[in-house]
Amino acid sequence: MSSSQQSKLIRVVQIIIDVIFGGLVFASGFLILWIIFTPLILKTSDISITASIPVAIGANDHPQLPVEVVGATGKGIRAAFVSDAQGTLQLETTTWSYIIISNIAKLLTALMLAYIFYLLRTVLRSIRAGSPFAPENAVRIRRLGYLVLLVSFLRPTVEYFAANEILNQLTITSPSILLPSPFKVEMILISLLILIVAQVWSYGLELERDQELTI
Repeated sequence: MSSSQQSKLIRVVQIIIDVIFGGLVFASGFLILWIIFTPLILKTSDISITASIPVAIGANDHPQLPVEVVGATGKGIRAAFVSDAQGTLQLETTTWSYIIISNIAKLLTALMLAYIFYLLRTVLRSIRAGSPFAPENAVRIRRLGYLVLLVSFLRPTVEYFAANEILNQLTITSPSILLPSPFKVEMILISLLILIVAQVWSYGLELERDQELTI
């Protein structure tokens, strides 16, 4: 790939990241205003507002959704179910606490993701400026890895407690609703890969310094 093609590719990636970052900043601001003005909206109108939380669907503490198969016995099927069944529980409600709890979890997620994309923007700008191995980039990428690791733990934890707080106030008869899985292994692996890249970046910076001293 030629240098001009690489420059165009980086420019396209930067535009995409800028759009996502702008969307996250807008969403964060909107959620803050929504949380502040929700009590006023509920007080002055008779509308219901959606409160949503992630949940698992199943019975006996296992996220499994039973499936009925016609003629299962004749086909040699003794049991059928959807494993790891998850979804989003949406409540059309006028209860302020449900709305606030669900939106605070979304706000924290949006703020953390916005900062992640802010770091990506600064790294890409440095690369386009011709300074990919700037010392600041190694720090930013390492910070990015730690932040993704934090998000992989903090986001599901916040969602878990939000779901737990709302479900404890409800009695749901059907289907059986469980709390979501608190952690995502994929996000932890991604954060570890980013930290490895940060270490490689730091090594590249050291090699560049050594080369400059040799010259």
